[in-house]
Amino acid sequence: MMQETVLCRSLRQVFAGGAYACCALGVLALTAPARAQEAATGNQIMPRVEITGSSIKRIAREGALPVQVLTAAEIKQSGATSATELIQMQPSMQGFVPSSSSVNGGGAGVTTAALHSLPSKYTLVLLDGQRMAPSALGSSQGGGYAVNIESIPLEAVERVEILADGASALYGSDAIAGVVNFILKKDLTKGEMYATYGQPKKNGGSWSSAGITKGWGDLEKDRWNILASYSHEEEERLTALQRDFSARGAFFRFGSGGRQYYFDQRTGNTEPANITFNVRPRGSADTVETSGVAINPYLTANGNCGSPLAGPQGTQCRFNYGATVEDIPGSHRDSGLLKGTLKLNDTTSLWGELVLSSYSMTAQFAPSAQPMGVNTTDRFPQLYARYVQPYLDANNLENPSGEATLGYRSVLIGGRADEYTTEARHFAAGIDGNNFGWSWNASLILSKTKLKDIAAGGYSDYDKLAALVASGAYDPVTGVGADQLRGALVNGTVFSTTDSKLNTLHAAAQHDMVGLPGGMSIVSLGGDYSKTRYQTAYHPTILSGSGYSTQPASSNYPVGGSYGQVPFDAKRDNWGVFTEMLLPVTKTLEATLAGRYDSYGKTDSGYIFERLADASGVRQRLPGGEIGNDFSSATYKLSARWTPLDAVLLRASYGTGFKAPNINDIAGSPTFFGSTAGSYACPFPGSRGCQVGQAQYDLLTGPNGASGDDGLQPEKSKQWTIGGRVEPLAGLSLGLDLWNVRIRNQVLSAGVPEQVGFANPQAYQRLFVNPYPDPAGYTTIGYILAPINGGVANYRGVDWDFSYRYKTRIGDLRAGWTGTYMLKQDYTTTAGGEVQSDLGRFGPDNAVVFRVQSHLNLSLVTGKLTNTLTANYRSGYHDQAYPLDTAIFAVNPDGGIGDSVAFDGLRTASYTTFDWQGKYDFGAFALTAGIKNLFDRDPPLTLQNAGGGNQLGYDARYSDPRGRSFYITGNYRF
Repeated sequence: MMQETVLCRSLRQVFAGGAYACCALGVLALTAPARAQEAATGNQIMPRVEITGSSIKRIAREGALPVQVLTAAEIKQSGATSATELIQMQPSMQGFVPSSSSVNGGGAGVTTAALHSLPSKYTLVLLDGQRMAPSALGSSQGGGYAVNIESIPLEAVERVEILADGASALYGSDAIAGVVNFILKKDLTKGEMYATYGQPKKNGGSWSSAGITKGWGDLEKDRWNILASYSHEEEERLTALQRDFSARGAFFRFGSGGRQYYFDQRTGNTEPANITFNVRPRGSADTVETSGVAINPYLTANGNCGSPLAGPQGTQCRFNYGATVEDIPGSHRDSGLLKGTLKLNDTTSLWGELVLSSYSMTAQFAPSAQPMGVNTTDRFPQLYARYVQPYLDANNLENPSGEATLGYRSVLIGGRADEYTTEARHFAAGIDGNNFGWSWNASLILSKTKLKDIAAGGYSDYDKLAALVASGAYDPVTGVGADQLRGALVNGTVFSTTDSKLNTLHAAAQHDMVGLPGGMSIVSLGGDYSKTRYQTAYHPTILSGSGYSTQPASSNYPVGGSYGQVPFDAKRDNWGVFTEMLLPVTKTLEATLAGRYDSYGKTDSGYIFERLADASGVRQRLPGGEIGNDFSSATYKLSARWTPLDAVLLRASYGTGFKAPNINDIAGSPTFFGSTAGSYACPFPGSRGCQVGQAQYDLLTGPNGASGDDGLQPEKSKQWTIGGRVEPLAGLSLGLDLWNVRIRNQVLSAGVPEQVGFANPQAYQRLFVNPYPDPAGYTTIGYILAPINGGVANYRGVDWDFSYRYKTRIGDLRAGWTGTYMLKQDYTTTAGGEVQSDLGRFGPDNAVVFRVQSHLNLSLVTGKLTNTLTANYRSGYHDQAYPLDTAIFAVNPDGGIGDSVAFDGLRTASYTTFDWQGKYDFGAFALTAGIKNLFDRDPPLTLQNAGGGNQLGYDARYSDPRGRSFYITGNYRF
């Protein structure tokens, strides 16, 4: 019979501090009530509990995996107001999707968890050990699917367990990086209510929340328990203009290496509009090549660009879009939990839970930017006659194609805004029991998420705009009559509706096997079957101009919107079986063996089209059916823990992982995906699709639905961890883990990054559509972002957790230091291709992997008063570089903007902030006050212009723009 040693007891105390630990508390595959062990001695006996990272209920001191436990007390002490904020502040988290990415960065109202800089699709997020319906991620977020953690009600969470080690051998696909398990409250009979309000020192970005939780029925006495929880949260938007470091937007002066430069990432889509077209001397032979010209009639006539947000650059006006965006989108959430348990008898219980969440985020960015075709016949011929033809006549030139492109932006009707709503419903019910020596359970999980993208400002109806232009009421070139456009706004239009469904049947059981020298060995086995379906329906104007038979007869579209889309409907079934054995080899050595087999069927797509367009230029729809490959794999994991001394614990693990390609990487159709994030010189000089100077080109995105060797293959991984914990002094606990993940056949949903393709157009010529007819009616060049198996990715680092506790004369002093040091991160974008890295630098995939992230906190508990000071550190890195003729310019002696120069990139400084929190417990009532970013430190300067949202001057993915902020929270227990 195992008894709790001094080390075990101290480790449990460490867990109460939220440390990385060699063992973990939690709920996962088995949810039966813990069994108490009878003890013949007076020693303290530990009950069996359940652990994230294992399917076996075990003694609390056992375990060989690094699991971080965030208790309810620590969640409150963090000052986090949402699951997103709580998870994304952890040092082990890098590469996640923040809320700022919804500001025209592809986030679409989704936020995620991501462990150890692996993309979000490799971190499995669970709710009470159960999978949830996921959301699709944009290619700039690593693609695939991940759970939107904004839909998880933090008020209903009892604790969070983070397994920072691969777990495919237990959970199957998606757990290559690790697992984040939100454990919900249960078995409560009392109640608690709270209210919070927070306000930055400067305007914008305030937040508030309130909630109540109450339970009824004592499970042991009454044999039933019901728990209900409700919470409401709101966050005020913060605009770029409300903070000095972002108010400059896409045009500002900066210094580096003793020299002064201008950063100029302003775009050619503006109001008053630019007009670009190709010309050659009038009367030239057909063999004479054309050259591009750009004019701005308003600039020519007035000598300025008519707005403080626009400025001249040569013969064009350029618009400072970065000054018009939001740093933080406004949002609000209502969520609730209803949970019930009924004990049928001493060995069997029924349970059920329902989690409902309604989340809305409204993200605003720059006014609608829309290059539009102009010609002599059916597309704004009056503008061609008014502005292009006079220029040609005056300069004795001709435009052989009779086409031009209008670089248009509807500035005077305001920025584009999208309201992203997420309605999540997660229902689970099951039965747990103990019979004939077996602990068993079975459950049914029905999880559904509905996401909508609703126009909330700035988008206009193209047909109405065209009618205003044709009538002469509005001139998009000069902006005269722009107020007439307000009647063309499409506010309230539901651009898209996405339904994600995940239904799962799960069953598992465990049994004691034979006694070993170290104790009783245990075996568990189980299986699950899941059905996944993902559907997206679009408004007719969003379907416009796709080139597929699903497009409407009308060519109308929302100006500035992502039109040219194709409906999506795909589903797939999968099943898996697993087993795990716990082997206490000796009193000090324990081994765990786990294995799993997964099988994924082919993807069933409801939208399949002809490969080639018919005579009318449209690709016709075919009957739906199965596409891509099916996938199956066996994975395993070996782990061990050894306690040679009471104060020393060593652990190690080795395992394999498997991830099936996501269904949105297989199903779907190549579609228009907007414009490139950067501006580039023409990749193929002389092409009809060339734009003038540095310009944005079109992006197309599509799946890889081929089968066999031409189709996507499953990703395979190998990972290992070695580490341990020592307690050399009373109250001092030191934990350290070295980990490594290697992924083969990594699916890169975004394909080859645009910067790589445009830097080497000849090498990646197959990815360009040259020329490409943009749905708005002009000719450009398209670049295809298509999923590929990209070779190999490597990740390695060290996680540490040090804690100390000491009683002083004035109170109980507690210190904790947790962090992650990245040793290696690299990847290839093609099999056998060049090795790339983001470690300590802005990488070719537009991301940064920080060498060091850490939290250091000091707490002093004096009676009923607790004071906590926390230091948050993130290391510096080498920022985005710019080649010649891009966005960096010299400063002339008179202070004006000079010639373009090549720039190797800033050395972005490290970022350290301090938070303080004080709490006084009056008994039933507790009052908490805190200050975030105590010294009001601004985010470090960066020149990045891709990878996240449209924020510029700092990287909104990696820092909080609110500055010094104050908050107060009241908690009442009843």
